[in-house]
Amino acid sequence: MNRKGIPFIILTGQILLTIAAVTLLNPECNKKIQIILAGLFFYTAGLITVKLTNGEKINTEKSFFNVFRLQRHDFQNRLQIIYSMIQLKKYGDTLKYIDDIKNCEKMVNHICNNLTDILLICCLLEIFYRSRQKDINMTVEVHDKSPHLSHISCLKKEIEDYILQFDKIKGKKDIKIVLKASRVEIFSEAIGEKVVYGGEYIA
Repeated sequence: MNRKGIPFIILTGQILLTIAAVTLLNPECNKKIQIILAGLFFYTAGLITVKLTNGEKINTEKSFFNVFRLQRHDFQNRLQIIYSMIQLKKYGDTLKYIDDIKNCEKMVNHICNNLTDILLICCLLEIFYRSRQKDINMTVEVHDKSPHLSHISCLKKEIEDYILQFDKIKGKKDIKIVLKASRVEIFSEAIGEKVVYGGEYIA
């Protein structure tokens, strides 16, 4: 059975049970009001569940689209750079650049193959491609394939705020993200400080 249809089935069943109880019980019975209130409570809970499920779906689709758009832009940019290098006959630099591309693809595969949460994967890939646009070398370590993290959007903002610090830094830029069972560690040698999402800030 499709999981998306379960909230609707529960919702419909609660409505039918409430109507049946109200119809069968004696109008003078005090339990009638209790059953109506219980039915309304579960009905409201069902609506909230459906809304949250749909909201998560929209967020996932939006994140997936953003990743696709960034990946497409990154691919076009790579082709343009390789084309320009070949035109200038910089074959050695071209080979080095292709090696860099292969390393980036290894990191993308590492993220996709070692995590199970699609929204988290999209979040990390989006940050990865945005980091590349700023010449920031991003690496990800996965210690737990299914980390228990709530509010992926808050984690994304935490990482984005951390990356903003690179605007004032010249030279080599790097960021390392370590995914553990219930927390995420963000560290950069260029910045020299660590942030723990789900824990305390560590300088």
